[in-house]
Amino acid sequence: MGDPWKSITPKGVQAFVNASIATILVWLTVESHLNIVVENLSNIFSSKTFGLISYYLIAVFILYKLLYKRSSYDVNEKRATKYAIISILLIWLAWEGYLSFLIAPLGIIGIFPALAHSLIVGTIIFLVFITVYYGLHGKYFTTLMLEHMPWVIAPDKFLPFFWIWINAIMAGLLNVFDVNAFWYFVDLFFIFLLPSLFIGTKVQEKHGLRIKKQDDYFDD
Repeated sequence: MGDPWKSITPKGVQAFVNASIATILVWLTVESHLNIVVENLSNIFSSKTFGLISYYLIAVFILYKLLYKRSSYDVNEKRATKYAIISILLIWLAWEGYLSFLIAPLGIIGIFPALAHSLIVGTIIFLVFITVYYGLHGKYFTTLMLEHMPWVIAPDKFLPFFWIWINAIMAGLLNVFDVNAFWYFVDLFFIFLLPSLFIGTKVQEKHGLRIKKQDDYFDD
């Protein structure tokens, strides 16, 4: 049985962290969330233009230090950098409300706004799980969760289930159906149990059938 964490390399983790910080810096700059820094620099230099130029010079220097390497990136570093950028871009789009336009099309097919918003948030979280795990490991999180069970063939086939599960969690947390406090916690309790009730029993059932075919352990 292989150790799933051995697929992570220190260089890959460093590349992922650096690319994430660099993309966050670009995000905060583009969305003007760091205007206070520009204002402080402008006050120091007594010039708004000089303060703005200084800020961009500092930002470019930070990006250079985070992303530049004298030696070329290896395969793990390239993958980690790429998927770190994608992860932060997904969060950026969702956080700044750029995906809100999807609520109207979803409404056309009968999904009310609260549920549509929940689906968008849940799908973004699901995609970020995929990009983070794939960026660091080169594998989907379903493979990492189930690869210690060799009798599970093609564990990535469970990805749609986890998409549904994460969206069910978001719908419960955001209380899209506006239930009272009792049903709120009851719903969340059963939602969080779904992987154990569905995947756990299914996987163990297959394992039991596999063992039964191999020997007569269950025939006594």
